[in-house]
Amino acid sequence: MENSVNYQHYSAKLPDGGGEASLFRRAAKFIKNRVFYDVLMLPYALHRHRRLLRDCDRTSEHTYTCFLRSPSQLQLLSGPILEFLRTEAPQEPLNITLLACSNGAEAYTIASWLRLQFPALAFHIQASDLHPAMAERAAAGLFSADEALHSEYMTKDFLEATFDRDGQLYSVKPQIREHVSFSSANILDGADLLDRFGQAPLVIAQNVLFHLKPADAAEAFVNIVNLTTPRGVIMVEGMDQDLRVEMTQQCKLEPFTEDLRTIYNETRVHTPPNWWQVYWGSEPFLPFRAHAEHRYATAFRKEPH
Repeated sequence: MENSVNYQHYSAKLPDGGGEASLFRRAAKFIKNRVFYDVLMLPYALHRHRRLLRDCDRTSEHTYTCFLRSPSQLQLLSGPILEFLRTEAPQEPLNITLLACSNGAEAYTIASWLRLQFPALAFHIQASDLHPAMAERAAAGLFSADEALHSEYMTKDFLEATFDRDGQLYSVKPQIREHVSFSSANILDGADLLDRFGQAPLVIAQNVLFHLKPADAAEAFVNIVNLTTPRGVIMVEGMDQDLRVEMTQQCKLEPFTEDLRTIYNETRVHTPPNWWQVYWGSEPFLPFRAHAEHRYATAFRKEPH
């Protein structure tokens, strides 16, 4: 019963009750968030956010993450991305480098997802974080109920496939943990990253670049590209949109455009309605913006030129 109660508490898909009061609350929320903030306030919001990104202080201490954060991005990974990566070396083990791993939720999510989709796939994830203590915590693979169940998109099937219960904690299953290793590394130290990890066909650095000043974020992005094999894929959700356009075009990367709007909107699920007041906020999906595909894509192909 405890599992059921906790799971229901964190399931965003459960109804919030019926009746006119509930309908009114949903309508009021929609008008406030989608009409007022995302339409009427949009010109002001874009201007204010651009100024904020230029002038604000950022932090390397923020470590927010969660399991199963964007199911549509995971479907992109196990579909078009994996198809692209496996065309040249279908039998080779898939090596993945994941930077800024925080508490390990993303690395374990990807490992569990790939095992569910492709039980016979040989793969390994090299995950790292700037903070040694965080990398050690991730390697332990133990999470509180709040950490394990926090996602808007968590499902009972994924939860049971990923965790064993260990008292009040959720322990990542050994068959998933064996696919992931953790260490400490600095995303700004390109030479050390390349020396320690080498190149990988899939490099992931999500929800970290927006914590860096623009010049540092651009340097880190180049390091990410250099860590990727000549024909590989980069996943970079959580990056200032203007800089994402500039750097992906400068590095001649092509976006994966499948389910573009859905994936982008899922990655914004924890962005506050007044997103322009926080540097890590992201604008609503605006298909009329210049270079919209490079602006909103979270995964890019790198190919020899």
